[in-house]
Amino acid sequence: MSEIDLTFDGDLQEVERLATEVEWYCQENGLDSEVEFDLNLALEELFVNALRHGGCQGIKDAVRVRLVRQKDGVRAEFSDCGPEFDPATAPQPDLEGPLAGRPIGGLGLHLVRHTMSGLEYRRADGRNYVTMWRPI
Repeated sequence: MSEIDLTFDGDLQEVERLATEVEWYCQENGLDSEVEFDLNLALEELFVNALRHGGCQGIKDAVRVRLVRQKDGVRAEFSDCGPEFDPATAPQPDLEGPLAGRPIGGLGLHLVRHTMSGLEYRRADGRNYVTMWRPI
């Protein structure tokens, strides 16, 4: 079972490197494109939110990602240096009302919750840690 630890600066251009690393990891571990897509979707959403809303923009080593391949899935741990924020407690977006009347935001975290399983949050050493599971 393979694992990888990655560190990213608080720069939106790092999203491309994140996607490249996830692609490589999935290829090396025999994971199909659907798993790769879901991992990229969740990790990119958390990354962009950490920079745009969590105050991590411009900070060196702002984000850390750890992927661990297990027999029946991939465990992904995402951490950032922003203020305490548990994405599991963020309100669900309004998916029923007219699009023009809906407030902006929340759809990305909604996708993370529905793409990944077992979303867990903890705060330690001044960092947010979100652990997720992608079954295969």
